[in-house]
Amino acid sequence: MADEVIRWATPATYFRRTATQDYDMHGKTIREGDKVLYWFASGNRDDSYFDEPNRVNLMRSPNKHLAFGLGGPHLCLGMWLARLEVTVLFQELSKRITDIKADGPQLFLRSNFVSGLKSLPVRITRA
Repeated sequence: MADEVIRWATPATYFRRTATQDYDMHGKTIREGDKVLYWFASGNRDDSYFDEPNRVNLMRSPNKHLAFGLGGPHLCLGMWLARLEVTVLFQELSKRITDIKADGPQLFLRSNFVSGLKSLPVRITRA
């Protein structure tokens, strides 16, 4: 469940990398030294990779999303803590409430690197 929430939210929006060699991709050539952007949110909604990518499916398996990188030197070191935090949040929240609904406008962080909420008013029904 935690991975689907993280896939859906995709906290980091992009990374920029420099090509270390020429590479052909989808009929285009990326040249050594070119700057390329890796858009996590786009990759996590790729319908050629995810079945119904614009639908939250808490039982999605496998769920090899891109939110933490896919290994190598740029793997997110905090991914295990993030997964644990999301899991514990929903475990504890489910014990205390029976319903949660949006109750006002959501305000997002102003950032071109990290996506996140500054404010999300909700109305809850306690268990």
